[in-house]
Amino acid sequence: MSLVYEKLEISFPVSIQRFDNYSSNERTHWHEEIEIQYIVRGETQTICNLQTSTLRTGDILFVNTNEPHTGNNLLAENTFYCFHINKNFFTNRLGSEHVIFNNHIRDPRCAALLDEAIAFGNRSDFQNSIRLGKLFYDFLSLLTEDHVKNVLSKEDSAKYSKHNQKINDIIRYIEEHHETALTVTDIADHFFMSASHLSHFFRKHSGTSIIQYLNSIRMLRARQLLEQTDLSVGEIAGRVGIDDINYFSRKFRMINGLTPTQYRSLYKMQTTL
Repeated sequence: MSLVYEKLEISFPVSIQRFDNYSSNERTHWHEEIEIQYIVRGETQTICNLQTSTLRTGDILFVNTNEPHTGNNLLAENTFYCFHINKNFFTNRLGSEHVIFNNHIRDPRCAALLDEAIAFGNRSDFQNSIRLGKLFYDFLSLLTEDHVKNVLSKEDSAKYSKHNQKINDIIRYIEEHHETALTVTDIADHFFMSASHLSHFFRKHSGTSIIQYLNSIRMLRARQLLEQTDLSVGEIAGRVGIDDINYFSRKFRMINGLTPTQYRSLYKMQTTL
């Protein structure tokens, strides 16, 4: 796993994809286009901007420009739609200001607009393009009213980008080495920082602790191994850099709500239905 830039080709103002019972423990990636995930049935789990979110029917995940995010983890039977907005149609920049929206959104008005967009579908005719464009401007107008997380000036935006790049470098290093017995001290040494400075910097600029993020990446990889292999729980713990199987099981249950064995059984049951 590694943090990678993903170039999206969107000729239409908005692309719409439907996913049923989808699980994708894919790489952490980022792109310039805004991404919206809308859950219409069941529940799923994803990591966006280093925060793990459980999304249920009616929930919306809004991925801001350049925010790192990871594929979906199947928690129960579900259906969700993924919208990608062309960067030439809309970005997070309004004039000289950089607007950052909340990631996890529950708002019936926003959901109703996405329902309309789904009804239009991906028809690329001129009339549909205009209709979809209006819908998403209305959608983003609602976000601007009630779901703004932060507004940065040009100067603060430059600082934000610089810190974001450093965070992305740290994320990349964690994802490339999480299968070893990696510690916070190891990471700090690599970046010529003290462990306390690294921990403070990471929490301040990401909103989560570095050990929480390391564990979330390890558990994401563990879920993938539980789904795709017949390795024992102990073998999987070792594969994600944890020697203590009891510690691994506790962390897995804390993050996923199920023991590794329960998760594997549930996944197999859902995929054979």
